Amino acid sequence: MRAWRLGFALLIASVLVPCEAQVPLTLDALEVVNRTARQNGAEIHLDAAPGAGFAWIKGLDMNVGCLSLDVKGSNEFARSFVGIAFRALDADIYDTVYVRPFVFQSDNPEHVANGLQYMSMPEFGWPVLRQRSPGVYEKSIGSRPDPANWVHLEVRFGGGRVQAFVNRAREPQLDVPLLTSQTAGRVALWVGNNSSGGFRQLARCK
Repeated sequence: MRAWRLGFALLIASVLVPCEAQVPLTLDALEVVNRTARQNGAEIHLDAAPGAGFAWIKGLDMNVGCLSLDVKGSNEFARSFVGIAFRALDADIYDTVYVRPFVFQSDNPEHVANGLQYMSMPEFGWPVLRQRSPGVYEKSIGSRPDPANWVHLEVRFGGGRVQAFVNRAREPQLDVPLLTSQTAGRVALWVGNNSSGGFRQLARCK
């Protein structure tokens, strides 16, 4: 009976232990490139500017694994691209998964189908991927959330593939081969051309 109770206690403990290791987001933990960052409590906001913007997470380096966070964009057409850069060497060589919130509630099915994007810079930017492999590296998120609300994004990468889950979906909305075999592992909060963005609750997930 005692052994049964011990086993049951361990099972309950395993359920209660968080499956994610939080990564604190503070200004002094970030190296910001091509943006200005401000902090509001546990949230980080990057302003809008031409070109991609990065807030590199100091001390976080992983070429294989899982990252999750909440991101917030806007409904400003073609000016809201918010996500995370990973497997990165620098601001020129990196992978990213991001959302386009301004298409979430679009009445145009072609726009809705572009809500979630994976790309690998510099060779495989979204225009190249859309031309060569339409509908493969960008997908609908499968729902219609408010474009100005927080969106949960989980990205799993390794074993030659990348998977992305939006708003805690059970199945990945995006599941494609990684486009490069590079071995760098820097991680950054990421916004696209002329885009601002909000970020919170970054974690290394299991």
